Amino acid sequence: MRWPPSWRDPSLLKLLAGTPINLLLTPADPGLDAVRSEARRMGLTCWEIVTAPPSRPDQIRIQPRSELEWKAPEAVVAVSECVWPSIASESSGSAGPTGVPWVDSNGWFAQLARALMPRSEIWLVFDPPGGMVLRPESYALAVADSEAFGGRWAVSLDEQAQADKGLAARIIHVVGDALRFFGQHRAWSSYVTCAVLGVLSDYAGEDRHMAEEILNLLARRHLPFRVLRKTDDKSQFEGLKAIIYPDARPPATEVEQRLLDFVRQGGLLIANAGWRVREGTPGPEDVHRRFDVFLLGKGRLAVAREPFSDPYLVALDAHLLLGRRHDLVRLWNGGSLNVRYTAQLGGRRAVVHLVNYSTRHPAHEVTLGVTARYRRAWFWELGANKPRALEVRPAPQGVELPLPEFAVYGAVELEA
Repeated sequence: MRWPPSWRDPSLLKLLAGTPINLLLTPADPGLDAVRSEARRMGLTCWEIVTAPPSRPDQIRIQPRSELEWKAPEAVVAVSECVWPSIASESSGSAGPTGVPWVDSNGWFAQLARALMPRSEIWLVFDPPGGMVLRPESYALAVADSEAFGGRWAVSLDEQAQADKGLAARIIHVVGDALRFFGQHRAWSSYVTCAVLGVLSDYAGEDRHMAEEILNLLARRHLPFRVLRKTDDKSQFEGLKAIIYPDARPPATEVEQRLLDFVRQGGLLIANAGWRVREGTPGPEDVHRRFDVFLLGKGRLAVAREPFSDPYLVALDAHLLLGRRHDLVRLWNGGSLNVRYTAQLGGRRAVVHLVNYSTRHPAHEVTLGVTARYRRAWFWELGANKPRALEVRPAPQGVELPLPEFAVYGAVELEA
């Protein structure tokens, strides 16, 4: 938790009693020495927030997301420029006409950071928005949006909660319950994302914004993705049906050949206009007017006719080119939800994380569909001590599961 700088009374630490919060982040302010001393006496760890690279183990630097370097990860990476998870207001705009409420989420970034810095724990640093009254459920959502996608939220309180200790106590209690729930299910964090689509990019320089926004918009289409690195070998392509190459410049020859081999073996490559190779037989004219499609080996190479400029259209076209028949997971009446589908290695057990950004029960029953034919399923609601069994209905593709109502977060545990 980022301790409010205005809270200089050590007795306020009692608000954390009985919660999983065990580490305080504070500025280097001598006025907080008494708080830090009492916190250590209570068994809490205290770290100092610094602006330069840390010189001691009890220091941490919070780095802006746009300036983050992927090459030198630390044990803990704290990242700012994150969003407050919520349904965005109309005035905030969006990247495209989604047809469903626009969701602000850090989930796509948590997945990206975990993939590019697999040895680091990712702390997401964002503050509650000012000028509005936040329900405690909004704080539970901030926890769920981080944890469900592999990150940790560095908890902070809004100005009203800092001024109203009773409100602060209620919020910290809700946050503590949410943190405790995810702590009890920490084994889920070892599961891997199930996806048939990968995005291969440098995620740096002039290509950074386009690649990152594509990930964000794929998540809003409930289209799971795998973050791919150019430095990894072709084994990272296993199980994929399609790869997006969004970078403006073509890759090195070695990477280019790995991607072409992926196509020849039956995959789909969706490449930006700078892609060098135009191999294969021109495909038949179809609805994909923004691409030249070539049939190469058993697969397809789709090269953009104009440089990518709108990440919403790239995500949409990728879904159209790939086809809905390859959807691993589907949601009906889930417009306010984001989803992450993960499984154990071997695939016998899986978990589908569902985050509800409206923080209210849906008006209509939500149904989850997965293409794998699981035999049994259980539903965990945030804060529950035990799950409830779900009805598993056979479907033309896999199974469908009607879900109970939930306001913030639910997890569907599946067994083959």
